[in-house]
Formats: sequence, C-alpha cells, structure tokens
Amino acid sequence: ASSALRREMCGLVAAIDDVWGKTSSARSDIAILGEDTMNAASKILHHRGPDGMHVSTGTVGEGETLARWSMGHTRLAIVDPSNRFADMPFNLSFKTKKGDKIIHLAANGEIYNHNQVYKDLVAKEGWNHDRVSGSDCEVIAHAFAQYGGPKTAASLDGMFAFVAFEEDVATGEVKAFAARDPVGIKPLYYGRTKCSNSSDDAAAYVFSSELKALVGHVDPSTVVAIPPGHYWTPEGGLVCYYNPEWLRNDDYAPWEDPNHTVTDDEIREGFTKAVQKRMMSDVEYGFFLSGGVDSCIVSHDLLPLWREERIKLGDDRPLPAYTVGMENSPDVMAARGMVDALGGEKHVEHHVRSFTPDEVFDLVPKIIYHMETYEAELIRSAIPNWLLAERAAQDVKMVLTGEGADEIFAGYLYFQDAENPRQLQNELRRIYGMLGNVNLHRTDRMTMAHGLEARVPFLDTEFTRLAMSVDPAKKMVNREAVKTNSRGREKTFLRELFEGPNSNGDSIPRPVLWRAKAMQCEGVGEDWVSILQRRVSSLVSDAEMDEAHITYPINTPQTKEELYYRRIYDENFHGMEHVVKLWEGGGRAMGAEWKSDMYTREGLRNVGMLRHSLQQARSFSSTAERKLSTATNRSFSSIAVQKFDEEAYGTAIESGYSDFEASLTLGGDDRSIINPSVRTNKYHIKPQPVNPAHVFRGSCTGNPPTQRGYDASKELYEKLVGLEGKDLEVEIRKVFEDQRSRLSKLLNLPEGTEVILCPSGSDAEYIPIAIARALKGDVTIENGVTQLREVGAGTAPASMGQFFSTHAPLMGRLDPDAKVLDGFEGIDGAIIAAREKDGSVVNASEEMDRFVESALAKGAYPIVHGVFGGKTGLRDIKMPGSADCGEKTLGVVDACQARFSLDELHGWLGQDSLVLFTASKFYQAPPFCGAVIVPATIAEKLRSSSTPGHSDMFNSQGLGGFLTDKELPSCLESWSPLLKDDDVSNVGLAFRWEAGLAGMEAIASVPDSVRIDAVNEWAKAVTSMTDAEQALDAWCVQRSIVSIRVKKGDGWLSMSELRDLYRWMSMDVSDLVAGATAEEKDALSKPAYIGQPVDVSESHAIVRIALGVESLLSYVDDNDATLAEDQMVVKKLAAIGKHFNTLKDSGR
Repeated sequence: ASSALRREMCGLVAAIDDVWGKTSSARSDIAILGEDTMNAASKILHHRGPDGMHVSTGTVGEGETLARWSMGHTRLAIVDPSNRFADMPFNLSFKTKKGDKIIHLAANGEIYNHNQVYKDLVAKEGWNHDRVSGSDCEVIAHAFAQYGGPKTAASLDGMFAFVAFEEDVATGEVKAFAARDPVGIKPLYYGRTKCSNSSDDAAAYVFSSELKALVGHVDPSTVVAIPPGHYWTPEGGLVCYYNPEWLRNDDYAPWEDPNHTVTDDEIREGFTKAVQKRMMSDVEYGFFLSGGVDSCIVSHDLLPLWREERIKLGDDRPLPAYTVGMENSPDVMAARGMVDALGGEKHVEHHVRSFTPDEVFDLVPKIIYHMETYEAELIRSAIPNWLLAERAAQDVKMVLTGEGADEIFAGYLYFQDAENPRQLQNELRRIYGMLGNVNLHRTDRMTMAHGLEARVPFLDTEFTRLAMSVDPAKKMVNREAVKTNSRGREKTFLRELFEGPNSNGDSIPRPVLWRAKAMQCEGVGEDWVSILQRRVSSLVSDAEMDEAHITYPINTPQTKEELYYRRIYDENFHGMEHVVKLWEGGGRAMGAEWKSDMYTREGLRNVGMLRHSLQQARSFSSTAERKLSTATNRSFSSIAVQKFDEEAYGTAIESGYSDFEASLTLGGDDRSIINPSVRTNKYHIKPQPVNPAHVFRGSCTGNPPTQRGYDASKELYEKLVGLEGKDLEVEIRKVFEDQRSRLSKLLNLPEGTEVILCPSGSDAEYIPIAIARALKGDVTIENGVTQLREVGAGTAPASMGQFFSTHAPLMGRLDPDAKVLDGFEGIDGAIIAAREKDGSVVNASEEMDRFVESALAKGAYPIVHGVFGGKTGLRDIKMPGSADCGEKTLGVVDACQARFSLDELHGWLGQDSLVLFTASKFYQAPPFCGAVIVPATIAEKLRSSSTPGHSDMFNSQGLGGFLTDKELPSCLESWSPLLKDDDVSNVGLAFRWEAGLAGMEAIASVPDSVRIDAVNEWAKAVTSMTDAEQALDAWCVQRSIVSIRVKKGDGWLSMSELRDLYRWMSMDVSDLVAGATAEEKDALSKPAYIGQPVDVSESHAIVRIALGVESLLSYVDDNDATLAEDQMVVKKLAAIGKHFNTLKDSGR
C-alpha cells in the first residue's frame, strides 16, 4: 500500500523500519515514517530541488518483516523537466526472472550513461519494461530490479546518491540499499532513530542528502556519511564497490611496463569526451570561469562543443560564464583575459560577481548552515562559491566547473616539496580520497543551496584512470619554476597538454595558462581572507579558547577562527561533530609525506605570488618603513608622501586624481584606498565632491568631501605643499593643535576636557584600552561592546586589541601574520549583537550590566560601551558612565555617527564617559577622521598618572602604528615621548579633519533646538513619502536616519539584492526599463547616493536615507527644495523595487 502527496518544495529524505533486527511493538512511535513528518523533513531541503516535491509512504514485506517506509524527494529538473512522471520517489513494479519486485527509489544526481544501461538491460537481459519518463535516474530502479544493488551502483556512470527499498512480492523479503558515486560528488548520510522506549531494536534507518534534515529525527551519535564509492545494506554495512587499481593498489605503476603508453592525444580526447558527456541537459546551462587554468581548460574544450550544438539548433547565443572576485583580483582579471581569447561577448556572456570584504562577514552563519562543516579552509573557500552560485542561479540551472584537476595533476603549490614521483602519486591518491569531504562537498552545497547543479568533467572516472596511469615523474614540480612562473611549475604537464588552440583556433592566454595555483578563497582577492579572520577571531575570547579542548573534545579548534566556525556548527548540528572529516594537521598540505612551508592553518603563506600580468600594475611599495618616499615621479609642488602612504597615494594617482585629492586618502586603512579599476574606495566613494545635480543622502555610511570641506582642505594643502622633514612635522603639530582647539569650542566642551585625534572611529577603540592601562596598571581588562553589525565592522576586533584591517594608518600594509597590537595582548570581553534574528532590538544595556557584574566578580577592570546611533541610528537604552571616576569601570559612549545634541554630549561627560566621535559621518568629512573626547575628571587623572607599564603598546606595531604625539592633548604628556616620531606625520588625517571642521563650523550658528526640530520634521516627512509607496516600508526611523526595506513579491529584497539596488541608485538606469512610466523614468535617470544596505534580520535587509550637515543646512534654509530631493530619492527606490527583475536581467 502507498499514498502520495505533491508540493512545490524540495529535498531527498528516506526512512524504513529496521526489520533486520528484532521486531518491536513500539514502532508506531517513529514519526519520520509518517507522511506529515516526512513532508516537514523534506521541506527543510527545499533549496536542493525547487521544481517539485513528492512524498510517498507505505509498507513493504509482511508478518515479522513488515516494514513501514517513507520517502521525500525534490526535483531540480535538468533532464526531461516538463514530464511530471519524472518526479520521484519512483514506486515501480517489475516482473523479473527472479519474481515480481516492487522498487521504491529516491535518487539525487545525473546518470550520464542512463540510455546505455537501459539498452544493455533490453539487449542482454531481455528486459521488457518500458521507461515511464525520460528521467536519467529512473534507470536505477530498472537495473536494481534486475541486477540488485551492488551491480547497479557499479554500472552507473555519473554523479549520484540513491536509496532504494525493494519488496519481493512472492516471499515478502525486504531489501534496503543506499549508494554514493565513486568520487563523492553527491552527498548521502544515514542514522538511526529510536522509539520512545529507547529500544535499539525498534530503531528505523533514516537517510538524507544533508544533515539538516536528520536533525531531530535521529540519534546524532549514529549519523554516518556514506563514503564515496561505497554502498550500504543493513546486513553488511558499508562496502566499497569502486576499486580501481590506481586508487587501491599501493604498488600500481603501469608506467614501468614498456608496453604501457598513454599519449597526450588520448588524454585530450578523453577530456573532451568527459566535457561532452556533461553537456546532457534539457535546460539552460553555463560554466564557472574562476580564471584558474582548470576552468579555462574546461572553457577551451566546452566552447567549440557548445557552438556546434547551437548551430544544430539554429541558435547562436553566447555561452554564459560566471566569475567571482574582488575588482582587479587575480581570478577576475584572468577570467576576463580568457573571455577575450575565446572571442569576447560574441561567444561568451560573461558575468562577474564582485564583492568586498565587508559583505562576506554576515554570510558566515548561512554558509556554515548549508556547508554542514566547521573546517576553516573549506568555509573560507565556500564564501566566494556561494556568491558565484547565487549569481549563476539567476540565469541557469546547471554549470560545468574545473574542480578536481589539482587532485590528479598535482596542482597545489606544496607539491614543489615532494621528494620523488612515488611520494607525489601517493599524495594524489590521498587528496583524491578526500574530495567528497572538501572540494566536492563545497561545490555541491554551495550550488544546491541555490537550486543549481554543478558538473565536474575532470573527475570523470575514465579520464581519471587515464591521468593516473601517467608516469608521476611528469607531474613533479620544480621549486625554481614556481618562483619564476615558468615551465616546470605545478601542473606543467596539464598546462602543456592544452597549450595549443582548440578546434575554433582559440588558445588560453599565456599569463592565464601559467599563472600560480590559487585556492579560490585566495584567487578572488588577496586580502579579504585576513580581514575575515580578524573579524571572526575578535568574536572569540581568550577564555573560550582556553576551554576549547573541554567544550569540543573531538577535532578541537586550534585557532579563534576555527572556534568561531565550530560554535555556529554546534548550534545547528549538535552531536554530529564526528561526521566532519578534517585534513590531518589542520590543512591539506599538512598530511603529505613531506614537509612544506607553503601553507599554514590560515592558508597560503604568501598571497603576493598569485599576482599576474593581466592585473593592473601597482605603482607603490607595500613596505611598512616609516620614512619619506624618495619617489621621483612626484612634482616639487606636491605633498610629502611617506612610505606607509605610498600604496594609497599610488592607487589614487593611478586612478587619475590630483595630488591634493590623493592626499585626502593618506593615513587611513584599506577602506580609504582607491581601487583603480573602479576609481572609488570600498564605499564606492571618490575623493571629490559629487556632481551638484546629484542627491547625496549617504552620510551614515561614508562621505565624499563636500564642496565646502574640499575647499577648506585644499586651502590647508596649499600651506603644506613642498614641506618635508622637520618643517612638515612642525606645521602638522600646529595644525592638530588648532583642530583640537576648534573642535573643543564647537562642542562647547567643559573646562579640562581634552581631545585626542585619531584616524577613525574604529582606531579610537584602542584609546580606552590604553587609558585603562594608564589608570589601573597591569590589571586584567575586559571590554564590553554593543550593537554588533550596527557599529563599524572594525569595532569588535579593535576593542579586543586586534588589527581589523589589512593596513594600519602609519604602517601601511600589514604582515599577514599580524593579529594583535603589541602590548594589547590578553584583552577579553563581551560583544553584544544589536538585533535578534527577527530584527528585534537586543536590550544591550541589560547585557552590559551583567557583563560588568561578571568582570568585577573576577577582579577584572571592565570597559563598558554604549552606542548612541548605529548604522540605522539605533541607540542603546543607557549610556554608561565611569564608576568612581574611572577607578571601578571605564564608560565609553560610541557616538561616531555624531547625531546628538550638545546637552546629551555634556551629560555623558558629566558622568565621566569617554566619547568616541567622528566628523566623517553626519559632518561629512571624507573617510575617515575620529576623536576621543576625554572628560575632565579622567583627563586630570591621566595628567598625574605615570607612563603605562606596557611601554611596548606605544611602539610602531602597537599604538604607534596609529598615532604620533602630535595628535595628543596635554593630559597625555607621559605618552608623548613614547609616540614621538618627527619623521612621521599623518597629513591625510589633517586634511580630513579640516573638511569635517568646515561642516561643523557651517552649522555652528544653528541652535540645537532648531536642528532637533528640523530633523524631526524631515524624518516625519520622509517617512510619510516612503510609506506612501507600495514597494517601500520605513522600517526604522531614528532621528536623521530613515531605514527602508523594499518589497519583492510577498517578501522583501535581500542583502545581496539591495547591493544591486544601492549600485543602481547612483546610476542613470532609465534606459534599462522600457516598461517604466514617465514619472518612473524621470526618477530612474537621476543619480542619488544613499546609505549602504544593512542586514538587520533573517527576512530582510534595509537601505538608508540619512541627513548630513549639508542637507540639514539646506533643509533649514529651504525645506521644500530639500524634500523635493528626498521625494526623488524615494521615487527612485520605489521604481527600482518595482522593476528590480528587469534591471537584474539587464546585467548592468
């Protein structure tokens, strides 16, 4: 008996009573065998098959062997997509020579030889059962009925995982069988569930494509990943059915036989067949063009086959290709070079998914949930894969990839240290055996998370057999060739095989063919991984790290990055930590028979070796020496550029900016550096004022200079031009003294209050730690920070004394191993999220009270934060003061958005709070310029305090990498000798503060009461005009920031979608939407700059409209004209929301 229910969802789950043990009356308690629970479990896997869901339940056998079964299956329709008979589970009856059989089958994957398997059944076995669909997987059921499970699994050519239940109609005998493809391209897990009486005998077996559908249904300790090339039966457990000589025989060496030959042509022909086989599809497909040699080889063979196929169809459309990476990254530039070599846009429709380090951090929990691993190297590489698959899935349902070449052609850089060919061959066998746990695991999960299928021609079993029968001496790697990017480097044998033109006459460009092997997390951009590692590590305390071996006794995390990932995994898959298979020693290279220093647990030691000639050249030095540049390409009438500033200066000049405009980018971190390929920094900002015809409402994110600020900074620049050495040092000291004085007057600071200038609000986080050391000496410091994800991404790591960027203002590019500032070691604390997963606000002040109580109980000195205005303007309930004038606690108010009244500021200072302030948000200075305002009571204590005992915290790898004595007030005279460096001056900071002070001085004459009333009126008006648009919702309104979510169907645009919207807002996109009304076209034509998207909940993200000093002045002067601009911004937001899909399809 069976019943069926169909839904438009997805997944692969199966369960069956264990009738191979003792029977039990408790079986009725097993929920997963019921239709409703199987539906719920299958629904969890909806991402794997969005084209339809089908659940079947029933019984097989009789008497003591009567077993209930259930199966849920979702279909990503690639072959025969419109035939609903192709939906699984298949429940098919067959008459065979051995009797009547009923087969229940759920399968995942593609069977490339399905037609041949069926033809052999007919020709050799006299099979007379017709196929009910064109599904390639249906043939598994036919073969299973005739041959049984083991022979069926061995006969299949493809990527697959399947579960089959068989009933012999005559005898009632029940069989259960599960199998996974030879390489492990498709995943399959199983576990056992217990009944309410805890009887093992009454347990059922449960199978799933992913762990997440097993959670809550099985005993976690019983979960097993079926290994590649294995099948499972209840009687025999796991059995290996894929046993090629090259993989299983340690003595395999056919190349030693003089009669054994494998020609280059045979290998090339074998690869072409592997590619052609994987073109089997009835839907649109494309390929992943990473820019590495492997994916370029795939495209080299694929494009002629594609064009031949299209000619037969009378269709000359180009082949879709997808690349992911940061602008000018090794992968992106190599991919573009390859597209050009293949004929450009005429033959290849190339889509590049660009990203920045800032956007990947929020993806980590989502990545780990879908990846179902805590292996750090795998998670890092999964992030760009996620972005790539997300983009490709918008257009196609299947892609070909270059995965697997490294495992059969010795493609990793550590192979240069192999001592002999036998070692190399053994290592290839070892890492091939791990593919199902690493590369293929990542490829499957990241593509299937978006309903996209990936195929891997390099891992075709016949092609692999050919490649592994080649003398491994041909695959040996020459260390010197790696250094010189020449023949003999890794994968030379493979590169030379495909050095010639394809059948279209197109060749792989030499810089691409001979570029260094880059793991994808490295090739997509050379610095984002270190930024990610710093950020996630900042969220793990030293105490957690010390207890890691207790908390996680299995595969204990060895770094904070690993512990952070492990913590998220445990939240989702508690008790299943044994399922994850890690690399021995913590990385791929660590388990080799030889030693190599190419990789650490954190990745490739020197990512600089990945650069190639197709990237835009860098005209700067990355050294951290802090001396004046001797570059001769600068004119006399320019500002002195110091070594640590050369990169920022060089990229700005290369981008076409003037010497003055380049100077605005100096003395910052990676966020300020201009990317020459797009001529903006990471905030998409230029060091120039925006066009006066454009609307700017992005002061909550980052600001281009206002015209007022630009002019004021340039006036200062003219005074400093041509000064060097002591002359420059003397003038900058005067400038900073003047700027501190003006800032004090503008904020009407109480007598005795002092100001420390610093490069940014994130850098300002180091100052309270140094002050705590000065006040309390060598005491344990715990730092509590609130509003994670609403404050700057650098806040959390900086509050723990860690570097948060790839660059430091007075050091330039950091050593990749630099983690913690000198003298800032051992800082622990708490980091409190701003919002719950549903977007509701966390009561951070309550959390901080508990943090303070805990820290004091441990004898520690707590630094306590409150945030007065996060990214959406969110304010904590309470702003903490310093208890007992800083003797007991040190209160810090993060007011970096500068959206406060003077009364509020004076209230914080009156309770002895340190106040973090910037002029680069509301006051619209270019990024960035910060300050720490020290209340009079604390300042007086600092005047009388001795130099902090940790003097190393002031050296060039500590606070001296961010400040000199010139930025310090008089209360810190004891610090000055330690930070004094006459050869170092942060001229860029001086220019940016001059711009910020110009904005502050412009609005100084407007009383606080008028400002407050104007802000409230403006926010009310913008909220009203936003809510009047059906596509928009003013989700959160906080003073001068209106946070808006944008509709999409029954939901809202996601973070990734809002990034597109954010980009389109700054462009004229009116010509891309033919169906827009005249009013919509008018709005779409006008560039507007708004606040960057913020991921505020699981259901949606927001963009922001924010007043800055110039727009507030404009509103006070003429509110109608200002609101007309805001109305245009809102109209454009609504129009983009309405026509989002059209704009997306444009590819712009």
